[in-house]
Amino acid sequence: MPKRSCPFGEAAPLQLKTRVGLRELSRGVRGEEYRREVFERTRRLLFRGAQAYMEGAWPASPAATRAVTRSPEPGGEAQDGGAGRRWSGQLLIGHDGKLLRRPAATGKVPPVGVSKACSSCVRTADVKEACTQCDQFVCQNCSRLCSCCNAVTCSLCSTTE
Repeated sequence: MPKRSCPFGEAAPLQLKTRVGLRELSRGVRGEEYRREVFERTRRLLFRGAQAYMEGAWPASPAATRAVTRSPEPGGEAQDGGAGRRWSGQLLIGHDGKLLRRPAATGKVPPVGVSKACSSCVRTADVKEACTQCDQFVCQNCSRLCSCCNAVTCSLCSTTE
């Protein structure tokens, strides 16, 4: 007995199992809504962090320079005596969306495995300071005082008059 023919013809789609992940969801029917939600959440985090930074709302205590555990919204934190100081230097975004500060080095000696060369002139120097903006090591010959913030910076990060 011969097999019967397919009643749907050539136009029938293949019925295969398809894995649906985040990429497929973002390109699917509700993709625009999903992308807009992610964009708005990211924009809110960036603006809150920038506002808190510009208003000097973050505390400058040693515990706070390691990690900010409270919300960076302006006015959402109690300001103590040294809280008016603004942060300078490199800030990192943690896994939970909070801004983090790199822990301060214990001394002027770079950690084991880190290049001992100056980031500007690439010469080895004994005494080094870290640039307050990019955290790269600079020797005494290449370090400059920024005319805006009077902090030790490398030649790339400084603003001189």
